[in-house]
Amino acid sequence: MIYEQNENKLAFPYWAKIWPAAFVLTEFIAENPKWFSNKKVLELAAGIGLPSLFVSHFASSVICSDYNEEAILFIQENISLNKIGNMSSAFIDWNQMPDGLEWEVLLMSDINYNPNDFEVLLALMLRFIAMGKIILLSTPQRLAGKSFIEALLPYCLLNEERMFKKEAINVLVLKK
Repeated sequence: MIYEQNENKLAFPYWAKIWPAAFVLTEFIAENPKWFSNKKVLELAAGIGLPSLFVSHFASSVICSDYNEEAILFIQENISLNKIGNMSSAFIDWNQMPDGLEWEVLLMSDINYNPNDFEVLLALMLRFIAMGKIILLSTPQRLAGKSFIEALLPYCLLNEERMFKKEAINVLVLKK
């Protein structure tokens, strides 16, 4: 198990919490099935995978991925327990995207929290947009992430602010 050390205590793993942005993305999926209906969907850095689990009701296929092996085991167990036939799990690190994945819509929630990842993430997302992929990103409004989001705005078909409890979360639909 890999967890952050904090004053000799193990911190709760980030993947094991459903973050507000994942709730908001799931709500957006419920209200906008047209973006997902009969599409091949990939979720990167899914953690527990709530948006993937929900989108499986609309999509033709779903790959729910994370870079943490424990998260993948949890996702696979959820797929099995819920008997979801059109969903699979995959170990994917966005720093080393595998070739040959087939998908049309990318889901990402709360991925832009570490400024050290912004350059790689932005390059990856721009590459996907250039390929004609649709990206749905849900993100809290963070000052540290402002420049990251601003770089994506030229590709933004929709930028919708939603509130989750008292936190503002934006859902962006990105496409060339």
